[in-house]
Amino acid sequence: MPNNFGLFFSRDGAVTRLPVNPEKLPVAREMEGGSYNVLGIGPILTPRTPGLREVAISSLFPGRAYPGVLTPNEFRPPEFYIRFFEDAMNDEAPILYTPVRYYEDGTPFFTGDEGFFVLVTQFRTEERGGETGDFYYDLTLSEYRDYAPRTVQIVQPAQQGQPAAVAAEPSRSIPQGQLVVGASCVANGSYYASSYGDEPHGTASGRTVVVSRMVDGSRAYPVHVTTESGGPLGWMKKDALQAVKSP
Repeated sequence: MPNNFGLFFSRDGAVTRLPVNPEKLPVAREMEGGSYNVLGIGPILTPRTPGLREVAISSLFPGRAYPGVLTPNEFRPPEFYIRFFEDAMNDEAPILYTPVRYYEDGTPFFTGDEGFFVLVTQFRTEERGGETGDFYYDLTLSEYRDYAPRTVQIVQPAQQGQPAAVAAEPSRSIPQGQLVVGASCVANGSYYASSYGDEPHGTASGRTVVVSRMVDGSRAYPVHVTTESGGPLGWMKKDALQAVKSP
């Protein structure tokens, strides 16, 4: 029986799910303590800030769809995934990694884990004899923390003694309540692993979500939504979403 979780990766508004789960999902995080020798006590260890998390994934990209593939309605060849991770590594671009866990009946659990941004620090692929089209891989992801300084533009007051103001960019002219990518919405209904309604699924009841992607409206669930922090949730019906804030 396959492991009950989905591994999602988000970059530039697009969400990608691994087609085959790994057999295990180790996440490592270390804390390097300071070691000292105290007179009369002996060696002691003082805590320090924990290091960055590291995720190691080993699985395969199947060359053909077969029973057990987690993306049957949106199947993509191995080249798609290989380019995705190689481009992220070459561009030194952080991607959002989000594991979604659920029980055998599709009920999600550990929903507080909204994922975190990572850099691809190692990616190795391998083709094996007798398995034409399949690519096995080892992927190492290291947690990314944005260290760039934030800047604002200060507008000097026209008259002395008046406080300075922070200039804000004018907002785009988008009708209030329109369902567009980037809009914040209140969700009431089920969300699924694909726009076709593939399992697993979860249910949102009055939850605030953000539209991350929209596809052909002829599909049953054409709108992909994420949490407010960017963690992917799934695909929903348009009428299950009420836009409350434009991007």
